[in-house]
Amino acid sequence: MIIIVCSLLAISSVRLSGGKVSRLADLSVARPWLAWASILLQTALVSGPWDVSQSFGHVAQLASYALAAGFVFANRRLPGVAVICVGGALNLAAIAANGGVMPASTAAMRAAGLTTEPGFTNTGHIDHATLAWLGDVFAIPSGWPLANVFSIGDIVAVIGVGYLAHRSCGSSDGASARERTDSAAIV
Repeated sequence: MIIIVCSLLAISSVRLSGGKVSRLADLSVARPWLAWASILLQTALVSGPWDVSQSFGHVAQLASYALAAGFVFANRRLPGVAVICVGGALNLAAIAANGGVMPASTAAMRAAGLTTEPGFTNTGHIDHATLAWLGDVFAIPSGWPLANVFSIGDIVAVIGVGYLAHRSCGSSDGASARERTDSAAIV
């Protein structure tokens, strides 16, 4: 949820930089169903009303990353997608190295007011986690809106979304090549 909200904020900042968010509609996005399938699968795993076994949950979570990877590959020529891919790869590395669970620091979970629940969890404390520094080590504190934990991979992915939005929407700090050419023709 944090990634989605922060991505929407990054996209919203386009107007502050003189860009036009409506230009996102002009993007030629290939295979959007892969992204939606990945998001829906992740959401169902984390927020669904059913209990999911650890083994099924881990496999399904990794499958959601495979769907996202397919979407990224299909759209690799869009500006910012490579940065989004790096963020996703950082998260996937931590998850894969820890048996399908994103390792979370105890301090970050405590700060966010989270506890590890029995059954499948997509993020939680893991004793002696591998690549723990890539895990959810940052927190939005308990009591704040969207209190939760997040990773460096999440931050990198949101930066990629912001870059994509600003480049595609012609912001003054990320003007597209088309816009720079148009303004050069005027001079």
